[in-house]
Amino acid sequence: MHTPSSEESDRAWADLVARLRQQTGPMKVQFFTRLTSLPGYAQNLVSTEELDTTAMGSLQLILDCLDQPDSYPDLLRFGEDLGARRARQGVPAEALISAVRLDFPVIWATLLQLSGPGDASLLTTRVEDVWKVVDDYAAAAHSSYLAERISMAREEAGVRQDFIAALFGPEGQLPETRSRFAAAFEVNPEGRFGIAAAQGKGAAALRQLASFSHRPALAFVHQSGNYTYVFWPETPGMKETGAVLMPAAVASLPCGVHGPVNGLAELASAARIAAVLSELVMAADRKPITVGSGWTRLTRHRMLEIGIDLRAAMDGQLAACRPDERARLEETVLCFLNSGSITETAEQLYCHRNTILNRLKRFKDLTGIELMKPVDAARAVVAWG
Repeated sequence: MHTPSSEESDRAWADLVARLRQQTGPMKVQFFTRLTSLPGYAQNLVSTEELDTTAMGSLQLILDCLDQPDSYPDLLRFGEDLGARRARQGVPAEALISAVRLDFPVIWATLLQLSGPGDASLLTTRVEDVWKVVDDYAAAAHSSYLAERISMAREEAGVRQDFIAALFGPEGQLPETRSRFAAAFEVNPEGRFGIAAAQGKGAAALRQLASFSHRPALAFVHQSGNYTYVFWPETPGMKETGAVLMPAAVASLPCGVHGPVNGLAELASAARIAAVLSELVMAADRKPITVGSGWTRLTRHRMLEIGIDLRAAMDGQLAACRPDERARLEETVLCFLNSGSITETAEQLYCHRNTILNRLKRFKDLTGIELMKPVDAARAVVAWG
């Protein structure tokens, strides 16, 4: 029995591939018949003309690689270009790879038709070569597809951030800037919005919240300096927590929150307020600081900036008290400031009404603050609140 030499085998294979080249037309028809069954290609995302050109080009290059190994770079470049184009055209990755790998059954079925009984051994030794060429082509297309999708995502994120940044700059005061943003992200430019600001760990939590948004318009992120801002439009079912419009997820984050504001035009000024409030967040906080909940901190903070320390002044006025008296006075004052009622204060502290009145009078004698007068009480609230 004659065993073909390597040279004989190569010549026989080259002859078979040459006959295969003459069948590129029928093979393209087979390819199209199979391609139409793939879901990703049934939506006319790619024109028939382009599919025709691509099918013919890929078949010719694959056949070149079967007997001309130096043609490999051309096939891989073809695959890379194909992957990038299909990514831009919106073809699903699975559909792309399935389409590329259709080349193998089409080519192999044609080889079986062209070969005779004496070619069985030849086909057995070459099947892996044919599969490897097609698989490498598919790998090149897939790798390029993924790289292009990453590039597209970065472009999309960049465009998104450009739109957002414009709202917070001088351009944000122009109606056309707000209209472009509203059209791009399908929000009402005159609708109600809330905004949160944070730094450090709080900023990371805000960014995570935005990244898990289920809709593109649910939350938008803006980074400026040390602050991370997240703002959101009012959506059906969203409730106002403490008179502030915010998603439920924000209500458990230590950050500064402001809103609702009416329209995108007010967003930049709301951001400045939210940023200032975020500076008041303390380590023990487990919820946002709003104007309503943080006005005493904000007032004390601003007064300290210009050198006015109401707490220190009050501590100095109470220094003459014995420690136990000081503790009772502070407890009584804070309880009264919380309720505004002598009766409720007496009940909460298990004291007679007159005892409470005497302590408040003693506090007035020491500090000059008449807690029955709101304007005076505000000083104590800011100092101790």
